[in-house]
Amino acid sequence: AAVKERDYRQAIELYGQAIELLGDSSASPSVFALYGNRCLCHMKLSRYEEARSDAQQAVQRNTRYAKGFYRLALCQRQLGDLAGAWESITRAVGLEPEDAEICA
Repeated sequence: AAVKERDYRQAIELYGQAIELLGDSSASPSVFALYGNRCLCHMKLSRYEEARSDAQQAVQRNTRYAKGFYRLALCQRQLGDLAGAWESITRAVGLEPEDAEICA
């Protein structure tokens, strides 16, 4: 609800609580999506360092998470890491070549 209301600060806090509750283990397969969603909220607030960190956590937990690699690439570009951005977007396109948002 916080994301839909564009209350990204509240959403970041709630995603953090969910990550904490589920634990930081690979036994919780949905944790990668929580990191990915929190990444998006950081991006909406132009907090690219924090967003990059969350995107990295997301793709470490799910190496097939194309949206995570896409968001990582966007963060890397904003932070001036063009080589990293190229590598991440290439990975995202390789995972989801038909995704219009990723391929745009």
